[in-house]
Amino acid sequence: MNPSRWRDINQLFHELLDASPAERERRLAAIEADDGGMAREVRSLLASHERAGEFMDAPVWAAAPELLLDDPSPVIGRQIGSYRIAEEIGRGGMGVVYAAEDQRLGRMVAIKALPPEYTRDPARRARLTREARAAAALSHPAIATIYALEETADGLYIVGELVRGRTLREELGDGPLPPSRLVPTLLDIAGALDAAHRIGIVHRDLKPENVMRRDDGQIKVLDFGLARWEPSPDAPSMTRLTQDGVALGTPGYMAPEQLGGGAVDARADLFSFGVVAWELASGEHPFGADPALALSNMSAIMEGRAVLPGKALAGLDAIVIRCLRAAPADRYGSAAALVADLRRLTAATGPALLVPATPGTAALWWWQFHQTSLAIVDAATPVLALLIRRAMGPPYGRWIFLGVLAVATIAVTLRLNLLFTSRVHSSQLAAHRGRLFPWIAAAEVMLAGVLLGSALHLGADADITAAPLLSVALVLVASLAIIEPATTRGAGLARERDVMR
Repeated sequence: MNPSRWRDINQLFHELLDASPAERERRLAAIEADDGGMAREVRSLLASHERAGEFMDAPVWAAAPELLLDDPSPVIGRQIGSYRIAEEIGRGGMGVVYAAEDQRLGRMVAIKALPPEYTRDPARRARLTREARAAAALSHPAIATIYALEETADGLYIVGELVRGRTLREELGDGPLPPSRLVPTLLDIAGALDAAHRIGIVHRDLKPENVMRRDDGQIKVLDFGLARWEPSPDAPSMTRLTQDGVALGTPGYMAPEQLGGGAVDARADLFSFGVVAWELASGEHPFGADPALALSNMSAIMEGRAVLPGKALAGLDAIVIRCLRAAPADRYGSAAALVADLRRLTAATGPALLVPATPGTAALWWWQFHQTSLAIVDAATPVLALLIRRAMGPPYGRWIFLGVLAVATIAVTLRLNLLFTSRVHSSQLAAHRGRLFPWIAAAEVMLAGVLLGSALHLGADADITAAPLLSVALVLVASLAIIEPATTRGAGLARERDVMR
């Protein structure tokens, strides 16, 4: 779906939100005659919106208990194959998860009992069986391994690695991930996606609830056993069983093509990764917490008409924005390319880069103070140039004054622009400084050079002493050579040219 079409669909969706059911149907019927695809997309969005309140306010098993096992309590202590169910450890929209003892190998495993809604239908059962078997071929440290698939007369059970720890959703309850933990976490998740995509498996439901951090710190992406298999040149030959036209996933993490129930490939997972990455980094969902505004915000961000909310690690916003492009072709071509860009965040400076550039930290405060101080110094240079003009006389004094006035105006304007960006759009600060600082440095080098040259030319016999000229010139040089690099590194803005695209 290209950005223009998505914008048209989004606009029509919002127009119909406040319309009566009869008016909605009348307009959709008229549109359907000319563009059936658009009508289907808008109907799907309207249906999702009507369910959004219940979805966001209650867990799945409370909103739709019929999807889960009719009475899970008798399962405790039950024998399923060689596995004895010990305890229930979680519930979700795709079933109940139990801890069980593998009596053959003497280990604890996780068993997911899939809802009868998904297993009683023979076609769905066959699809889930084959796709779980395909996912069992996955082998990666950040993927929860699938061991087996157990089929009984009354159910279908996926047996996998038992992961004890906290989900990333639970970690977000403590606030955004600290920078020292954020990038390694994102690299693990992206690496897991890359391993899956290489054999043609698309997760389709990546979100903080489906990623756990084990007690020893290892990241594990869950539910690949319910992912979709997509044909790829390197994947084993098998039949595609996932039903087309069904939007499986979680609203708020689904790509536009997935929301509309269209064709989905690996790039939909990269979109979901972008949402998760920003949420982990900033503590805020990139499209906001209000379901009524989410689609509008989503459209604005995907088209570059809005900045990401909140504050995060300098340089991460460019990666996230690329993941969140409306058209799949505008996102990363593969998870491997995403991994490469994430590694660039730390390759140049290592842990030193993992200092968040967020207003309110002492490090950024000193950087802001430095920008303010240098803007004042730059603004003072035309006053000195006016004294030089009087001492030197025409025509050279006039030329020096006009040149210093022009260059100082540029330097002051750019310094204040950076200061404004740090307070209002801090997530864009690293990239913005990378563009402006070469011009600032050039302007201040010119100012220092003019002041030094004038001081030497005038000498000790002039009406104006050379001391203030030399002092301001030395301040500018020391700032560029020593203070600017130190405050920039402290604020986490160093070497942003190495990580920004």
